[in-house]
Amino acid sequence: MSLTPAETEATSQELHALRDALPLADAPIESALGYAPGGLQAALDVHANPIEVWRTRDYLVSLARAHGIPIPRFSRLSDNMRSSAQRWFGPWDVPTM
Repeated sequence: MSLTPAETEATSQELHALRDALPLADAPIESALGYAPGGLQAALDVHANPIEVWRTRDYLVSLARAHGIPIPRFSRLSDNMRSSAQRWFGPWDVPTM
C-alpha cells in the first residue's frame, strides 16, 4: 500500500486532527505505543513504518472512543482497508488502555 504525496498529506492531516482532539499529552501516548520521544510525531506525519502508522491510528481511535470524541472519516486508513494493509504489512497489536 503506497500512498501518493497527496494521500500522505491527507492521512497526516486526519491523524493530526484526531490527535489534537484528545485531551492527553504526547508522552503517555508514545509510552503506550512503545515509541521513543518523537515516535508519535513520525507516525502522525506518516514518516514511520506503515504498521506504526496503522497502530497509532487504531490507538488514537480507541482513546477517542474512551473520551467520547467523534471518530473522523479516514480517507486511506479506513476500516475497509485494514485487511489489505494486514496482508501487505502483517498484523499489528494495539495497546489497551
